[in-house]
Amino acid sequence: MIAVLFWLPGEQSAAATRNKDIHPPPKSIDLPEDAEIGDITYTCKGGTAKCLISDFMETAKVCALLVVRDKKYRIEKFGSPKKFCDEDGGINDRKRLYGVASVAKSITSTVLGHVIATTQGARTREDFEAVVQRPVGHYVPDLHRFIPSGYANVPLDGILRMRSGVLWSEYGWLGFLSGADFFSQMVRKRQESVLDFAHRYVLRKPWSPTFNYSALDAAIAAQTADDMLDSVRLTSFLETGIWAAIGAESRATWAVDKSETAIGPCCFKATIGDLARFGLLVLRRGKDCFGKEIIPEAWFDIATKSRGDVDEIPPENQSANANWPMHYGYFWWLNPEGTDFSAIGRDGQFIHIFPDSKTVVVQISDWGAWTNGDVLQVETFEAHKALVSAIERLP
Repeated sequence: MIAVLFWLPGEQSAAATRNKDIHPPPKSIDLPEDAEIGDITYTCKGGTAKCLISDFMETAKVCALLVVRDKKYRIEKFGSPKKFCDEDGGINDRKRLYGVASVAKSITSTVLGHVIATTQGARTREDFEAVVQRPVGHYVPDLHRFIPSGYANVPLDGILRMRSGVLWSEYGWLGFLSGADFFSQMVRKRQESVLDFAHRYVLRKPWSPTFNYSALDAAIAAQTADDMLDSVRLTSFLETGIWAAIGAESRATWAVDKSETAIGPCCFKATIGDLARFGLLVLRRGKDCFGKEIIPEAWFDIATKSRGDVDEIPPENQSANANWPMHYGYFWWLNPEGTDFSAIGRDGQFIHIFPDSKTVVVQISDWGAWTNGDVLQVETFEAHKALVSAIERLP
């Protein structure tokens, strides 16, 4: 099957990627005190051996690792900048802004939940479900202009579950024509907006949509949030909302398109501590560390819990990991055998949330676009389980 792309005219002069600063509040909120757990072991090599966490830092090319048990302890480890994450000469520490690739999708999902609550008055699960069942074109009328984009009549729920049905290939059709490559060029050159780009894709599958990992689905989700906000930009809303509520310690950056809309699937940078603070907000189901509701709990019932088989990633799908099957919903990777869920980036970036243990694991790695990523993901999740068990044993 070949994707049909409709190229729209645009400016020919390329511009550099533009990043918007997300400023921290005047006072940050400290993470829990550091704890010493020693060099613990975890199950490795496909379940056939025991390895040390210090070995994991090397084999999984970990640049930064932060485990936070809510209001209790944290465990913090950093890799050598001479080996990993040395692309810009930065030092691996708490002050460094790390690019998180597709972890940004989960941030986009959470900010969208906040936007829906704020602009649509959603409080209950029924409220949120009513909003996400409407077509995206209801919130983004510009999708209907000229030749309507394939996204115009897709329910917002279908986009958030990567089941839009819009003909898109993240990895390329027959080894070429990757939608992700074209999208990346759009981000770098800023010759057009996400909306213009979305009008290249006008075809949808005539049959029931199945899971298809898509950067453009996430970009349309961010565009939807931005349009819902009307006169306030999504980056500003994040800054005064979630970023202030978590008590961020540092600025973050988020790339924007030609029209200043945040790039939903990627291009977000933050410190490892602030990524953990964001994870804690999700862990607490939308409440800050003082118990104040920022996002209604009902959003997380939809966004971070598997609905069963309908959220399954088919085994033959390129996004499936045969050795660690997962479900997918609302830009989060869900464990069908437990309650934990993850935001995952292509270079081995993770925000892994364990609700039962009240623990968040943030990991930044240097995998080079998922080189051997399926194997390393299994090692990573085993290491995370061991770290969570260790921090749980602390008084």
